[in-house]
Parts: sequence; C-alpha cells; structure tokens
Amino acid sequence: MWPFTRRSHESPESETAKRAAEKPLHEAQSRTPESEAQFHESRRVKEQLKAHNRANAYSDFIEGIVLGRLNDSRS
Repeated sequence: MWPFTRRSHESPESETAKRAAEKPLHEAQSRTPESEAQFHESRRVKEQLKAHNRANAYSDFIEGIVLGRLNDSRS
C-alpha cells in the first residue's frame, strides 16, 4: 500500500499560474480579427515586394543586354 495520499484538488499556485497563462491567450484571441488583417496585409506587401524585385531583376537583365550591345557596337 502506498503511504502517501493523492491530492484530489489542484494547488492554489497551479490555479494562479493557470489563470495567469489563460489571460494572454484570451487577450490574443479577442484581437484575432485585427491580427488576421495585419497578417494578410503583411503577406500582401511581401508578395508585392517579391513581384517588384523580380520585375526589377528582369529590367536590370534586359538593360544589361541592351547596354552591352550598345557598348559592343560602339567599340
């Protein structure tokens, strides 16, 4: 037989810690629409920057070809 009894209730410290951990969760869940909107906006901006950088790279590539041909024809 086990000489120690099991506790049937949680300690007050664990209850306090549990409530303290739930508070930020509830705050975060209440701001879900705003955070979702910010997330989607940041994704949209990220995609726009990617597209801009890709277009800029193609533009630089074409510009290099054109300027290279102009420099070759002048030599």
